[in-house]
Amino acid sequence: MQEEKLNGIQVSSQTADKLKKQAIEYKKLQETFSKRFSQDSNTQFYILSQKWLNSWKKYVSYDEILANKTPTKYFGRIMLEKINDDLEDQVQKCFKYYPVSTHPWNTFIKQDLQENIDYIIVDKDIWDFFMKENSGTAILRTSNGNGKDKQVTVNLLRFKSVLLYPSIIKSISLDSMYKSTFEKEVMQVDRNMKLKDYYALISRTVHTFTGNFAKDNNVRIWRYVTEQKDPFKTLFNEIQKQVSELETSDHMCFDFTGELLTHQQYENIEDIGVSENNIIIFEFKDEYKPWCIRNKAVQIEGKCENCQFFKVLSFPCICKKVSYCTEECKQKDFNFHNARCEKIGSDDESVKQLTLTSKSVKGIVGLSNLGNTCFMNSGTQCIANSFPLVEYFLKNQYFEEINMNNPLGTKGELVKKVGSLIKKMWCGDRQTITPTNYKKAVGQFQPMFKGYHQHDSSELITFVLDGIHEDLNRVKNKPYVETKDYDGRSDFVVAKESWQNHLARNQSIIVDLMHGQYKSTLKCPNCQQFSITFDPYLMVQVGIPSQKKRTISFKFYKDLFQNTQMTIPFDKNQNISLKEYYKVIAEELNENPQYLFAYIANMYTSFEFLDENKSIVEIRKSSKRSQLCFRKLSQEEFQMNKKFQIQFSNKYLEQQYKKSYYQTGVFVVDGSMTLKQVHLQIFSNFRQFLCDQNKLDYEKQILNQYYNLYYKSNQNYWTPCAFCNSKICNDCEVKFDEETVEQVKNRALKIDNQCNFEIIVVWKQSPFKQVKLPDIFDHYFKQNNIEIEDNSKKTNMSSPMNYNIQKESVSFYDCLQYSQMPEQLNAENTWFCKVCKEHVQAFKSMQIYKAPQLLIFTLKRFKASNRLFKQKLETLVDFPINDLDLTEFIINSKTPSEYKNENENNNGENNKQKLIYDLYAVSNHYGGLGGGHYTALAKNKFTNKWYNFDDSMVSEINESSIVSKSAYVLCYQLRTGVDLTEKKKQIIQE
Repeated sequence: MQEEKLNGIQVSSQTADKLKKQAIEYKKLQETFSKRFSQDSNTQFYILSQKWLNSWKKYVSYDEILANKTPTKYFGRIMLEKINDDLEDQVQKCFKYYPVSTHPWNTFIKQDLQENIDYIIVDKDIWDFFMKENSGTAILRTSNGNGKDKQVTVNLLRFKSVLLYPSIIKSISLDSMYKSTFEKEVMQVDRNMKLKDYYALISRTVHTFTGNFAKDNNVRIWRYVTEQKDPFKTLFNEIQKQVSELETSDHMCFDFTGELLTHQQYENIEDIGVSENNIIIFEFKDEYKPWCIRNKAVQIEGKCENCQFFKVLSFPCICKKVSYCTEECKQKDFNFHNARCEKIGSDDESVKQLTLTSKSVKGIVGLSNLGNTCFMNSGTQCIANSFPLVEYFLKNQYFEEINMNNPLGTKGELVKKVGSLIKKMWCGDRQTITPTNYKKAVGQFQPMFKGYHQHDSSELITFVLDGIHEDLNRVKNKPYVETKDYDGRSDFVVAKESWQNHLARNQSIIVDLMHGQYKSTLKCPNCQQFSITFDPYLMVQVGIPSQKKRTISFKFYKDLFQNTQMTIPFDKNQNISLKEYYKVIAEELNENPQYLFAYIANMYTSFEFLDENKSIVEIRKSSKRSQLCFRKLSQEEFQMNKKFQIQFSNKYLEQQYKKSYYQTGVFVVDGSMTLKQVHLQIFSNFRQFLCDQNKLDYEKQILNQYYNLYYKSNQNYWTPCAFCNSKICNDCEVKFDEETVEQVKNRALKIDNQCNFEIIVVWKQSPFKQVKLPDIFDHYFKQNNIEIEDNSKKTNMSSPMNYNIQKESVSFYDCLQYSQMPEQLNAENTWFCKVCKEHVQAFKSMQIYKAPQLLIFTLKRFKASNRLFKQKLETLVDFPINDLDLTEFIINSKTPSEYKNENENNNGENNKQKLIYDLYAVSNHYGGLGGGHYTALAKNKFTNKWYNFDDSMVSEINESSIVSKSAYVLCYQLRTGVDLTEKKKQIIQE
């Protein structure tokens, strides 16, 4: 076969003469190469692939031409590859040397190549000679020495490398750079180069990068050594561990234990001795930021607050927020910095000195957003406006109760940061505070809140309050507590015993003010055996009764093109087959159910034709992200014995490209029909688009003239086309012959058992003189006045396959009632019934047994719709701002702290009192899942007014604007006896 191809290529005499001349010219160039090589002016040479050169010699019959022999059969008849394709090595470079486009070290060749076996060295004259007629990659290398001692260094020193500067470190700190983008970068250099010259080369290269890099002294080169198998991964982890704790305002620096490579220590690159477990780090200097790497070999620099230069800063201000390079700079900046200086720092003594004064902001203060920290600011404002807790901090009582030995605490680090922030929010004089240290502490002790991802304000509140509790836990040594069974004892006795067990391990200001008690009941669905426990809580999760009305949306096709978008009610409990559901749809459409069939239309994939036995609930669920369609059969289609559904799409030709109309549908044919009959069947549907439609002869006037029919091929080079068995098929023509549909189908499935039967109608010319080809269907729709039927009188329209959600309001009392209803456990969370001796899906109900002074509710707006996705309920919950009456919803009207004054005969369960709460703070969530925005609303204790806290922005808000569908966390305070009396007096006066 190869011989036949070679013999089939004819070489003209002109080409033959040209090739002979090339052979002779190369011979002359090669003979004089040695002389040119030794000239001192020649310092750069080219690498030429020996393999390619051998192919070229065969192509020009080099040896035969020089020996005056007859050229071989390959003379002028073989295809030459690109020069040096076999030598070049594709690697991930750390960066490119200056000049980027021409520096020879920017091209890598495969390692350990041998001269005269893999390559030869040529000069510019020979390289230019070959490049006149060929193309390829120029691989240049530099020579060392002079005259006869001149040598070309071909195989350069290749080493692992990493490039670092502030923006790269920031990407690592924000978790936006992954290890895969940090690994396997390499560089190469001539071993004989002086390190001083190499520094100069890198210094010039810095300016090829985008950024504000220093003009001088802009690069440092380090060696990183590790015994780990993957040095890249080890280095990345070391950097990430340090910088993940940095804030956006922090300098992107980290401590580094590697070696600084200087030309004072190493004269040549060879002297460094780079090994396999080394990484060479190139550190670039930003003009306005300090060096990234801190190392004992160099002095640590920072930006002087006055002169703004990066220098060694030895003169810090008392606030420790700014530093200066000299005392002179510190004095010059005094007047400017003094106005905004936080003279009271974050150390314990400074915080203790903060007290409320006439100049204090008293809680009306914004918190700066540090990057997606609105959730933190919102939750923190709720905590910082819980005034009984705030009073505790303002009186410095927390310093006396810090538990340094609690393994579950942070040794006081978190509570000190919380206390410092709260005191500054109430006693300070700044309208906005940047909570940097507070965020660091939160992220340090709960890794979930590290970095700058959006999180949940409710989770933040829970973590911070739990953290405060553990830091202030008065129980120094937690005893082991054994829980006793219910055993038919009264609720009060078991509840009090459970609370005492809780206090044996947990006592703090958070327990005093915010811990309540649930009554949890589990009931076996088989034997009715039940179990009751009493558990502490910090937050009450409140469900929202669903206002969702289920619908099913679909398109109904009266014929091939006319369709109506419909949405009708759907009963998920009526889980019947599609065949039975046709009767439901037919009644709605006033059609015969026998004439209906259904399919799911997808935009980018083939339609799914539905089995009549498939459950309609399953069909509705699987088609949520697609379009469910019902189509009516024509009389002719209905009478077919072997109905065969074929998806079709319309396209038109424009400059050899097939462009889509986006009009699709389904043909119905009989499996016994020939392809000729299929052509005519399709034509019967498209006849309405054509002029003189009653006089046209399909075979003579239509076939392959107005449009062509094609099978849609798979167009995957690794799978042959199911219709023609070719691997390079771009849609197959539907032949006008006697082969039947069934025969085509069976033949196609043998080649590709995943084959989808789909036809493309490709229009070639417009049948209307005044209508352009792309406007055929638009013209048809206008001419026939086809409109979407208004179905709104029957039901509310909704987007395809989505629930029609009625955003009605529910009262907060409805939510509380709904949350107390029994709920059956799922199969993954069963309960062991002691009577049945097996795990069962018990019914669980939760009731509030006791409520604390500060009662926090979280509305369960985010709920799982399936294993992967959540949805947010936008239902408006109408919650009371004042006078929330929880008497009916709390079993024992006494707070947990009053257990000591209660007994079995006289307690808040059988001697119930009125329980009234007032709202004092709200955390709002706006937008959808995985993002959105959080704000907070809070009532100030001193002004008695409501304020909107939107990060750093604070504004007064009318009480009528507090209740909204964005409310997420609700914070209430119990109205005490004194408050109740004052409230009654106000009502009487009014």
